[in-house]
Amino acid sequence: MNKPVLIATPSPETHLETQAVLYPTLRQLVQLLPWNHQRVREHLREQAKHNPFLLHQRSTNPEVLLEDVFPDWYSPAASAPSLQEHLRGQISALNLPFQQREALLYLTQWLSPSGYLEESPQVWAEGSSWSVRELEAVVPHLQSLEPPGIGARSLQECLLLQLQEQPNSLAARLVEDYLEDVANCVGQSTEARQHQELLLLKLQQRFAVHEPVLELPLDLQALEAAISEIQTLEPRPGRNFSYHPASIVTPDLKAEPHTNGWQVSLMYEVSQEFCLDEEAIVKITQSRQTAREKQRLESLLEEARSLLKAVNQWQENLLKVGQFLVNRQQAFLTSKNSLDLVPTPQQLVAQSIGLSDATTSRIVRERYLLIGGQQSRILPLRSLCTPVSVGGRTPKQIQQMIIQLIQQEPPTKPYSDDQLAQLLQMRFGVAIARRTVVKYRKMAGIDSSHIRKLGKSRK
Repeated sequence: MNKPVLIATPSPETHLETQAVLYPTLRQLVQLLPWNHQRVREHLREQAKHNPFLLHQRSTNPEVLLEDVFPDWYSPAASAPSLQEHLRGQISALNLPFQQREALLYLTQWLSPSGYLEESPQVWAEGSSWSVRELEAVVPHLQSLEPPGIGARSLQECLLLQLQEQPNSLAARLVEDYLEDVANCVGQSTEARQHQELLLLKLQQRFAVHEPVLELPLDLQALEAAISEIQTLEPRPGRNFSYHPASIVTPDLKAEPHTNGWQVSLMYEVSQEFCLDEEAIVKITQSRQTAREKQRLESLLEEARSLLKAVNQWQENLLKVGQFLVNRQQAFLTSKNSLDLVPTPQQLVAQSIGLSDATTSRIVRERYLLIGGQQSRILPLRSLCTPVSVGGRTPKQIQQMIIQLIQQEPPTKPYSDDQLAQLLQMRFGVAIARRTVVKYRKMAGIDSSHIRKLGKSRK
């Protein structure tokens, strides 16, 4: 007869107490998990500005030393904020979901010194946690920020963004359809005047036949005024800012070879930069406050404690995941050969180190590892989380095996997909179906045996 299993059920009082203690820290931790160390530091700096109990240690001592050393008249000019810093403040004030704000912050890294969005949406999305569609969706939000014209992908779009409040004006029509003609009309030369008259004739013919007449009379004076208005627009909206874009790839962990294998450490320990301000705690507890003020200060103190606990937990979780993956992929880190990758799905990582799948996913996503040694390199942490494919191998390994077999095939008799399946079983012990061979062959960019044979016969 099986004995009944006793399960200790916490009382309502215990449950509420646990929730009150853990919930603030867990809430902070969930917010920190997807961020790299730069973003976490920035968040803590912002919190330290408004919380008297959170001390940013490295921001106080240098200032005290400067006041002691430099004379009163010394006042160095403050460096201009970067374009990204200027936009970051505006983005934080937007009423957008968290994911969209993060995508918007990521997109600012692709701005040129002039303020234009460089590269294609496909390039933006490559190696990120956002899809092309998600990044394209936040472009209008970027283009709504100051300075006007920011986030444009061409000169024409930049000028139109600055004229968007008057879309039917003559200046907007000129930018949209006659920008090259406008360039020839600038100046007081006889040639510029002739180009103005030709452009005016084009406009009069167009508006007379195809479009409604503008509110203002369409004459040379109106054209000159519209061209002058276009000349007042800013073709390089980012030029008044310093240019220090955030690094697109920022490693949070580093792995270095040692006698006992690869060891993992944090690139930067954020927790060492911030602590509770014990002096502020003593000073405020000794002073007299109203009940309401006391409650507010206690709330701020609890928030500071929760945030520091969350930062420590964030660092511990990051180290746990990094160390597990590096321990598991020691052979790959040494050889740099993808065939040495051990299948390691994220679910296995989570189970092995005692974290949830969601937590592990947040840590692995958008996190990078610096591999030390003779030739340093940076890898996405998720590249070490290789999924399991056929026969306990990774998809990349199956592709490499197929490539290896095809490189060894007889020139006049290329292996069919059935033969490849048999060879994978015999040489590598991988039991695989023909249709799966076709799938991985195509993923590796390899033609069918018929096309390979034709190609070799022509040579």
